[in-house]
Amino acid sequence: MKAQGKTEFRTGVGTLLKISLAPTIWAFHFVICYGATAVWCTKLTASGDTVPLQTWLSALTVAALAGIVACGINGWRTWRRGGYGEDGHTPGIGDTESRARFLGHATVLLSVVSFIGVIFVITPVLLIGTCA
Repeated sequence: MKAQGKTEFRTGVGTLLKISLAPTIWAFHFVICYGATAVWCTKLTASGDTVPLQTWLSALTVAALAGIVACGINGWRTWRRGGYGEDGHTPGIGDTESRARFLGHATVLLSVVSFIGVIFVITPVLLIGTCA
Protein backbone atom coordinates (compact mmCIF):
# COMPACT_ATOMS: atom_id res chain seq x y z
CA MET A 1 0.00 0.00 0.00
CA LYS A 2 1.54 3.26 -1.13
CA ALA A 3 1.22 6.49 0.82
CA GLN A 4 -0.17 9.54 -0.95
CA GLY A 5 1.88 12.66 -1.69
CA LYS A 6 5.32 11.07 -2.04
CA THR A 7 5.96 12.37 -5.53
CA GLU A 8 7.95 15.42 -4.40
CA PHE A 9 11.36 13.88 -5.08
CA ARG A 10 10.57 11.52 -7.95
CA THR A 11 11.33 13.61 -11.03
CA GLY A 12 14.86 14.26 -12.26
CA VAL A 13 14.91 18.04 -12.75
CA GLY A 14 12.66 18.73 -9.76
CA THR A 15 14.85 16.54 -7.58
CA LEU A 16 18.00 18.35 -8.61
CA LEU A 17 16.39 21.72 -7.94
CA LYS A 18 15.04 20.76 -4.52
CA ILE A 19 18.22 19.14 -3.29
CA SER A 20 20.48 21.96 -4.51
CA LEU A 21 18.35 24.97 -3.59
CA ALA A 22 19.70 25.46 -0.03
CA PRO A 23 23.40 25.38 -1.10
CA THR A 24 22.54 27.73 -3.97
CA ILE A 25 20.97 30.21 -1.55
CA TRP A 26 24.10 29.96 0.58
CA ALA A 27 26.35 30.59 -2.44
CA PHE A 28 24.37 33.64 -3.55
CA HIS A 29 24.37 34.96 0.01
CA PHE A 30 28.15 34.52 0.15
CA VAL A 31 28.76 36.37 -3.11
CA ILE A 32 26.37 39.19 -2.26
CA CYS A 33 27.75 39.69 1.27
CA TYR A 34 31.42 39.77 0.34
CA GLY A 35 30.85 41.61 -2.93
CA ALA A 36 28.69 44.26 -1.29
CA THR A 37 31.20 44.70 1.52
CA ALA A 38 34.06 45.13 -0.93
CA VAL A 39 32.17 47.64 -3.07
CA TRP A 40 30.84 49.50 -0.01
CA CYS A 41 34.24 49.88 1.60
CA THR A 42 36.13 50.82 -1.56
CA LYS A 43 33.66 52.92 -3.52
CA LEU A 44 30.54 53.95 -1.64
CA THR A 45 31.64 55.27 1.72
CA ALA A 46 34.24 57.86 2.57
CA SER A 47 33.71 57.76 6.33
CA GLY A 48 34.08 53.98 6.71
CA ASP A 49 30.67 53.65 8.38
CA THR A 50 29.32 50.11 7.97
CA VAL A 51 25.97 50.37 9.79
CA PRO A 52 23.83 50.76 6.62
CA LEU A 53 25.69 47.87 5.00
CA GLN A 54 25.22 45.69 8.06
CA THR A 55 21.51 46.52 8.18
CA TRP A 56 20.89 45.56 4.55
CA LEU A 57 22.99 42.41 4.76
CA SER A 58 21.24 41.39 7.98
CA ALA A 59 17.90 41.64 6.18
CA LEU A 60 19.32 39.59 3.31
CA THR A 61 20.56 37.02 5.82
CA VAL A 62 17.12 36.67 7.40
CA ALA A 63 15.61 36.10 3.95
CA ALA A 64 18.31 33.54 3.07
CA LEU A 65 17.81 31.68 6.34
CA ALA A 66 14.04 31.61 5.78
CA GLY A 67 14.56 30.10 2.33
CA ILE A 68 16.97 27.50 3.67
CA VAL A 69 14.57 26.56 6.49
CA ALA A 70 11.77 26.15 3.93
CA CYS A 71 13.98 23.81 1.91
CA GLY A 72 14.82 21.85 5.04
CA ILE A 73 11.17 21.53 6.03
CA ASN A 74 10.30 20.22 2.57
CA GLY A 75 13.11 17.67 2.80
CA TRP A 76 12.09 16.71 6.34
CA ARG A 77 8.52 15.99 5.24
CA THR A 78 9.72 13.83 2.39
CA TRP A 79 12.20 12.03 4.62
CA ARG A 80 9.57 11.28 7.27
CA ARG A 81 7.05 10.05 4.69
CA GLY A 82 9.62 7.91 2.89
CA GLY A 83 8.06 4.70 4.11
CA TYR A 84 11.22 2.80 4.93
CA GLY A 85 10.25 -0.68 6.07
CA GLU A 86 6.48 -0.07 6.13
CA ASP A 87 4.22 -3.14 5.84
CA GLY A 88 7.20 -5.48 5.97
CA HIS A 89 8.50 -4.02 2.73
CA THR A 90 12.26 -3.99 2.38
CA PRO A 91 13.43 -1.26 0.01
CA GLY A 92 15.39 -2.36 -3.01
CA ILE A 93 17.52 -0.83 -5.74
CA GLY A 94 14.68 0.48 -7.92
CA ASP A 95 12.42 1.47 -5.05
CA THR A 96 11.20 5.04 -5.52
CA GLU A 97 10.09 5.34 -1.88
CA SER A 98 13.64 4.61 -0.70
CA ARG A 99 14.96 7.10 -3.20
CA ALA A 100 12.53 9.77 -1.99
CA ARG A 101 13.52 9.08 1.61
CA PHE A 102 17.24 9.32 0.81
CA LEU A 103 16.83 12.54 -1.17
CA GLY A 104 14.72 14.04 1.58
CA HIS A 105 17.43 13.12 4.09
CA ALA A 106 20.13 14.61 1.87
CA THR A 107 18.10 17.80 1.48
CA VAL A 108 17.76 18.15 5.25
CA LEU A 109 21.50 17.67 5.75
CA LEU A 110 22.40 20.14 2.99
CA SER A 111 19.97 22.64 4.51
CA VAL A 112 21.65 22.31 7.91
CA VAL A 113 25.10 22.82 6.39
CA SER A 114 23.84 25.79 4.35
CA PHE A 115 22.20 27.36 7.42
CA ILE A 116 25.48 27.12 9.34
CA GLY A 117 27.35 28.47 6.31
CA VAL A 118 25.12 31.54 6.08
CA ILE A 119 25.71 32.26 9.77
CA PHE A 120 29.47 31.98 9.25
CA VAL A 121 29.34 34.28 6.21
CA ILE A 122 27.46 37.08 7.98
CA THR A 123 29.54 36.95 11.18
CA PRO A 124 32.58 38.90 9.86
CA VAL A 125 30.32 41.45 8.20
CA LEU A 126 28.58 42.12 11.49
CA LEU A 127 31.82 42.24 13.47
CA ILE A 128 33.70 44.79 11.39
CA GLY A 129 33.63 48.21 12.98
CA THR A 130 34.72 50.35 10.06
CA CYS A 131 36.12 49.86 6.61
CA ALA A 132 39.42 51.49 7.52
